[in-house]
Amino acid sequence: MNKTANEGDAELQELYHDVLVDYYKDATRQGRLDPHDVHAHGVNPVCGDEVELTIRLKDGKVDAVRYGGQGCVISRASAAMMSEALEGGTLAEARKMAVAFRAFMLESAPAESLPEKLTEAAALAGVRKFPLRVKCALLGWNTLLRGLDDFAKGGRDAEYTDTPLCQTEKKMNALTFKQIGDAVGPVKDPEIHISIAELGLIYGAEIKPSTEGEGSRVKLTMSLTSPACPYGPMLLASVHGALAKIPGVRDVDVDLTFAPTWDPRTMASEEAKDQLGIF
Repeated sequence: MNKTANEGDAELQELYHDVLVDYYKDATRQGRLDPHDVHAHGVNPVCGDEVELTIRLKDGKVDAVRYGGQGCVISRASAAMMSEALEGGTLAEARKMAVAFRAFMLESAPAESLPEKLTEAAALAGVRKFPLRVKCALLGWNTLLRGLDDFAKGGRDAEYTDTPLCQTEKKMNALTFKQIGDAVGPVKDPEIHISIAELGLIYGAEIKPSTEGEGSRVKLTMSLTSPACPYGPMLLASVHGALAKIPGVRDVDVDLTFAPTWDPRTMASEEAKDQLGIF
């Protein structure tokens, strides 16, 4: 019997999911190299994903790569793929690889355009449908590019802070995205008692000047563990209240979405998955 297109797509997505989970769990290149030649630290202040990258060079090539930090399956699996692919190449090749991967994620370049060492990255193709998750996949690579730029200038300790997708103003002196992350971080799901940030329920944030007067308007996009969650109204109210207490905030909007559907296997942090019993 011939499989339908939907069945084939489902099998492919399950295969891709398995690839991501395998890389997420692979500890081969986790950790830190000391001594090292290139060091870069990157963070997404809204979702809390963080990566530390160290690279050791030998005879003009990447001898070893290690990454650390915390984040969702997508973020850490992408960092693991990157670390594996970088070893044995030059820094120039590393930069070309990063540019190719960014084109794959941001411009929907075909998987065939990826370098041979990055063929496994095709497993991240499905992420491209969800812009908020693209940033998870790109955090390690953007951190790498910042580290390479810093190294080329003689530096060895680069810092990269991701710009939230919905940021419309380059300078918002009255309010920062770190303040938003700090405010909603302590808010826990009332049913399972885990931080909504650790669960990956925060999908994005936007800061704009308030149209009602001085101060900022904050719009937070989030999801729930289930569309039928009985604690949904309570949780949304808690998030709204936490944001409203931030100095400089005048207006707050909390938008609820289920696109993409929350999946703890790919969205929750390692700590949250441990608490949920997901291994």
